[in-house]
Amino acid sequence: GERRPAIFGRRGASQLDARLVDKPGKYSGEKGEWRLLKARAVGWLAAVHPDYGRFLAAAEVHQGDMYVPQPLQEMSSLLHTVLLAWLTGTQLALVLRNLPLGGGETNGFAAWRTLCDEEER
Repeated sequence: GERRPAIFGRRGASQLDARLVDKPGKYSGEKGEWRLLKARAVGWLAAVHPDYGRFLAAAEVHQGDMYVPQPLQEMSSLLHTVLLAWLTGTQLALVLRNLPLGGGETNGFAAWRTLCDEEER
């Protein structure tokens, strides 16, 4: 069969292999580092799934309650999980505020919006 370049993952020729893109690393809210963390986070997430870029941009400007439709629950959960891994200090506390107290689905897109609101105001 046709061989694809190594940078493309199993999901198709339009998707990069996320293993080839550095993860953002830890972020605690140091002044001047948000823009770099955000660019790296969006880049890595877009390598995981090409739709992350537009979903993250939409989440940033969304007003009011953020309902995540069922087809996007897995993406939302992954986003929440990686934010918990990448953030420390007060930024981690912002994401933890979005955890449902009784368990259940997390909303990574709402956590992203909260983080962007805090860092970009």
